[in-house]
Amino acid sequence: MSTAIATPGPRMDLGPVPPSASSESRLLYTTVRSLKSLMRTSDRQPQQLCQASGGMRSNFAHIIHQPPLLPSIEAFIGSVTASLKIKMVVLVTALIYVERLRKHLPRTATGSMDTPYRIFLASLLLADKFWSDHSVQIKYLVAAAGGVFGMREIAAMERALLKLLKFNLYVSADEIRTHAYKLGICIGENAIASA
Repeated sequence: MSTAIATPGPRMDLGPVPPSASSESRLLYTTVRSLKSLMRTSDRQPQQLCQASGGMRSNFAHIIHQPPLLPSIEAFIGSVTASLKIKMVVLVTALIYVERLRKHLPRTATGSMDTPYRIFLASLLLADKFWSDHSVQIKYLVAAAGGVFGMREIAAMERALLKLLKFNLYVSADEIRTHAYKLGICIGENAIASA
C-alpha cells in the first residue's frame, strides 16, 4: 500500500448533495467523493491485463487465486459503516486522515483498483482507535468488508497509512467541528465527548 497508493488526480464531480439529505448521507457522499478524487489508477482493466499477458489467467484459472469482486465504493462505504455502527465523529476523523494523506502523497504515486477501499478501511480503523478505548477489532472489519481483505492485509494497510501520515493522528475537537461545518454537518459537543 505504501509504495503505490494514489495520487491526487482530477476531481470527480458526483453532483450536488440534495439539501434534504441527512447529515450521515452528506458525510458518506463526501467520503466517497474525497476517496475517488484522491485516486488515479491504472487505465487498464483487469481483463486487459490478462489479455496483455497472453491469457495466462484463463489457462490457469483453476489454480490461480481470483480475488473477490469489489462492490462500488459507495456501496462498500455504506455497508461497512452501517454494519459496524460507525459514529459520525469517527467518520469525520477518517475523512480528515484521507485529506492529510492527500497532502503527503507524491504527485507520481498511483494506485490499483482497490486502493480507495484500502485507504478507507485503514483510515476508518485508525480513526476508531483514536476515539475509542475499545476500537473495532480487525476480524470484525474483515467481516464488515465482506472478506475482501484479510486480517494481515488490513493490519498492513493500517501500518502503511500510519507511516504515510507520519504517525500524526491527533485531531482536535475544533478541527472536527470545522471540517463537519464545511460538510454541512452539525456535530455537537456531546458527540465529540462521547466518541
